[in-house]
Amino acid sequence: MAMKAYTVVLSKNPGSNWYSVSCPALPGAISQGRGKPETLRNIQEAMEGWLEVSLENDTYPLEETPEVIAEWIREILQDRAEEGWDLLVETALVTPQVAVPAA
Repeated sequence: MAMKAYTVVLSKNPGSNWYSVSCPALPGAISQGRGKPETLRNIQEAMEGWLEVSLENDTYPLEETPEVIAEWIREILQDRAEEGWDLLVETALVTPQVAVPAA
């Protein structure tokens, strides 16, 4: 098992410094934070918890493909459009400090 970086999607909440963040390859690994640094630390922690539980349950992350990431972003942008928010999201790479099981 090895450490692996995953793409995360950040979505800034209008009128504030708060961000929501999620990891497409780890469904349910979501978090938020005030400012990007805090948000990225929080999602790293959520991802580490997701991976630790996956090891216990013999489950695996999704294969991170452009299609998986694009679909995730499409859903976020659709939600933002429905709220009347700008259609801006950002991606970043985060490496959880937990070894990733091979499928």
